[in-house]
Amino acid sequence: MVARTAGLVAAVLAKVEFASVNASDGAGAAFGIILVIFAMIGAASGFVASGVVVIGRMTRLQVLRAVYVLPVVFILGFGAFFAVTWTQQKIREARYAPPSAACLDNLHSARIADVAIAIPVAPGIFLYGDGMSDDHYMLWSNPDARAFCSEADGGNATLKSVVFTLDGSPSRREMQTNRPFCSRPRPEYPWAEMACHLIPTYVIPGKPVQMTVSVKAPGLDPTVREREAMSKNQAIVASDGLRTYRSQNDIYLQRPDGYFARCRDYRSKSQPWLYCTATEELSDKLAMSYDFRTTAELFINQSAAVAASARAVFNSLKP
Repeated sequence: MVARTAGLVAAVLAKVEFASVNASDGAGAAFGIILVIFAMIGAASGFVASGVVVIGRMTRLQVLRAVYVLPVVFILGFGAFFAVTWTQQKIREARYAPPSAACLDNLHSARIADVAIAIPVAPGIFLYGDGMSDDHYMLWSNPDARAFCSEADGGNATLKSVVFTLDGSPSRREMQTNRPFCSRPRPEYPWAEMACHLIPTYVIPGKPVQMTVSVKAPGLDPTVREREAMSKNQAIVASDGLRTYRSQNDIYLQRPDGYFARCRDYRSKSQPWLYCTATEELSDKLAMSYDFRTTAELFINQSAAVAASARAVFNSLKP
């Protein structure tokens, strides 16, 4: 009877406290959550103890008397909670533990189409494997880095895309840069400085801020869609030969030599530039797209420098 009463009281208190916690967002919410957890454990223990005692009375087993059952059930109830919590914490620590020194320090061989590359475990690199859609590796994530190192060191790393995310939010950048890769200068990688340090939003770098090299479908021109969109609109030609096409929210800029990019004008104080995307063929099997910041005045000269930098980014992975 005592156990049942205690269980009911604990269940009622847990429900009241749970409703209170859901309605609050202050510093006391964490304490409220703890109270809910202990009340739920107490309620569950009380009901279990009550059931065991009832069984003991029906079977006339002295060992299942309340005086023995109550302390045992409550000790095991709270002990089980802490045991489960401790186990979950250890599992989480093991899952997110840093990769081995060999994984972090060495280069890892892979292939994309017919090109052999050697990839460092560096911030900002995102890889898509040549498999299902969930076969991907964020190299700033410890579990993904370990998985990729294992795959690559086993000689099975075949990729369909390599993505360089060199521009990001400060919180994500801080997490990504916590790698030995960023502990010393990396002149062999023209993208290392941007990968390891956040770019201020007002800066217009002469390198791509994001870049993707992917296996392309045979015979597919990756620029055909943009060219069709441009052809539907009348061009505005500047004195330097720059042609501007406007299509809804997009702006297409084309140099006199035919190079073009799709751009977006955010018209914002924090983003006082055009954000452009250009796509090129690296070979009959590989295509490269890259994003960069520019202005209409800088586009002709800067786009050529960015394109050269984008090719250098990918070439830096070739052994």
